[in-house]
Amino acid sequence: MLRYIFFLFFAASVLSYAQIDCDVTVNLDQISSAKDRLQTLERDLESYINSQKWSTEDLGGEKIKCTINIFITGTSDPNSYTAQAFIGSSRPIYIGKNPSAKNTPMVRVFDDKWEFTYVSGQPLYRNDTQYDPLTDFLDFYMYLILGFDYDSFQKTSGTPYFRKAFTICNQAPSSAKGWERASGSTYAKYNLLEEILNPNNQLFREGWYSYHYRGLDLLATKPEKGFENIQVMLNNIKKIKETSNPRAILFKSFFDTKYGELADVFKGYNDKGVFQLLIQLDQAHQTAYEEAAKGK
Repeated sequence: MLRYIFFLFFAASVLSYAQIDCDVTVNLDQISSAKDRLQTLERDLESYINSQKWSTEDLGGEKIKCTINIFITGTSDPNSYTAQAFIGSSRPIYIGKNPSAKNTPMVRVFDDKWEFTYVSGQPLYRNDTQYDPLTDFLDFYMYLILGFDYDSFQKTSGTPYFRKAFTICNQAPSSAKGWERASGSTYAKYNLLEEILNPNNQLFREGWYSYHYRGLDLLATKPEKGFENIQVMLNNIKKIKETSNPRAILFKSFFDTKYGELADVFKGYNDKGVFQLLIQLDQAHQTAYEEAAKGK
């Protein structure tokens, strides 16, 4: 059953729940002490994420796939740790009503500012009103993943999840590492959500839907329409860059996540102008686009 069928039967959504299937890995190579106290961290975080009902909305029994790779970088006392984390998620590309064997990357974030406390054997609880540096970090990224996933099936339908993620940002103490606002194009959780929910970036979110549901999901059955709708996203980004914030974290995040897929999708495409547009919008990955334009 296709994920987006839910939107036609919203009244029945309370009967089933959106779930996330997350694979968590914890790397302890950078620390020399406290390793014994972190042996259960991987299991506990995985259990916390995968046992939650993150939404009452129906995904037709499907689970959103994600990974979190955690690198513990230090410990300041027996139960306090600093870490960096790579968070990734994907969704299937559909052929008609059926998911294909191919996946498209949805979220790719490297968060290098995380401080938390953890006590092995102590249960982890989800609390929407009380800040916790460990569970709020996880909650934030699960809501971010849900928001992008839902936006890919229906225009701006991920808004409730993005708002929940933004609420977590606003609840975090101003002194909490990793929750502060950033300047320029530096990644920060707060800035990313502020950009996602900014009405000036509405075209980005509409383009996200065109890119996925009207683009990638149509390439196998209606390729001309699929290619056309993928380019809607590129043109929407171009418009926003020209009229609003050309250095938005949102755009950098998009191209860091999608550049390989974009190069592969348009490899062999007749209109080489699309590669000129890609290079204009995303100079950081110019080489990949140039190689694709040559058919390599």
